[in-house]
Amino acid sequence: MFRRFSLMNEGLLYAARELWRKPWVRVVLFSLLGIAVARLSGYITAVVPIDLSIELAAGSVDSLLNIVASSMLAVTTFSVGILVSSYSGATQTATPRATDLLVSDPTAQNAMAIFIGSFLFSIVGIIGLSAGFYNSQSRVVLFVATLGMIALIVSALLRWINHLNSFGRMGDIIERIENAATDAAVAVGESPRWGALPGSDDMRTLGHVLASPETGAIRHIDYAHLESVAEKAGMVVQLAHPAGHYVHRGEPLLYLSQPLNEGKRAQEVAGDLAGAFLIADKRGFDQDPRYGLIVMSEVGSRALSASINDPGTAIDVLRAGTRILLAFHAARESPGPPVFTRVAGPDLDLTKAYQEFFAPFVRDGSDLAEVQEVLQKSLAALARAGGADHARPLADRALKAALGEATNAADEAAIRAAHAQVRRAP
Repeated sequence: MFRRFSLMNEGLLYAARELWRKPWVRVVLFSLLGIAVARLSGYITAVVPIDLSIELAAGSVDSLLNIVASSMLAVTTFSVGILVSSYSGATQTATPRATDLLVSDPTAQNAMAIFIGSFLFSIVGIIGLSAGFYNSQSRVVLFVATLGMIALIVSALLRWINHLNSFGRMGDIIERIENAATDAAVAVGESPRWGALPGSDDMRTLGHVLASPETGAIRHIDYAHLESVAEKAGMVVQLAHPAGHYVHRGEPLLYLSQPLNEGKRAQEVAGDLAGAFLIADKRGFDQDPRYGLIVMSEVGSRALSASINDPGTAIDVLRAGTRILLAFHAARESPGPPVFTRVAGPDLDLTKAYQEFFAPFVRDGSDLAEVQEVLQKSLAALARAGGADHARPLADRALKAALGEATNAADEAAIRAAHAQVRRAP
């Protein structure tokens, strides 16, 4: 019951999550809060009990606000420089696709929001003091609010400084990609096809198609919306492609159980069905575990390039990608039943998922025995977890490529021993 409720509200939750990930949202909200606090301090006269010490200290609020304003402007400028440098570093050393995860980092967004909001709070307070907006009691309220703002700034600075120890570094990027891909893999493992029915060839042969109105990657599909529209129209719909597929204008998005006749009502139904698809310039992580694996493999492939030559990072990536696939296999051991009764869709293409992740290591790391040994061991673990049909062909390819590059008998023996584990898996 709870699972159905969450899926039926999935479109709204996705829109809210995407909006909250935008860097400007928290900045705007906290800026408005800072302006509101500074403005309302002029109207609140009886909230804070006034004694002599507080009343005398309130006389220093001018200098405090000036200090906050000047320091926050400098800190904000410095922090923006750090963020831009981190994004650039991730693009050059990892993959450009990882920058989306850095941009949506909540700690960085909260810090920037507090810094900019505090700056605006100080500016509004200084303007109000210069204009004579605050009387003696209001100055006390503004003084107390300034002390609270300073405490918030100090807390944000401490968190931000601690966060910078790892932000944008290779280990941090790998962990972010792994977390994003694992969330999607576990979700689709627990609820195959995101709660939709299994697809069938019969729907394809009917020839009733809803074509894509635009060109781009299917970033998100609102299954609950499709269910609602299909139920009202008295039909069943089947996804032509899962999230992550790149479609061109006119390419099928949906196969329909009945044709959409001409007329205004048919156009409305077609528009409502197409409205369940978010088609964007690039793929996203939320409904597309294969994309997470591709991004992860890009990091490993770049680490194996001649310009970087970092097999240690490639091994870390191999193990992280293996953990993602192991999490998927564990999740699908007890999958939930279909949630929707009028929406069908394709299963996750595990063969492609394995190929997209492991193939770059087979190609780019064939001359590195330590990488090939870890690759074989990773495929053996996945074979034991239920992915033997997908792991064995890759293991055989990797063995053939590695033996052609092996330089000594010890390396060859280690790789063969690891490969034997893949073949022995049930």
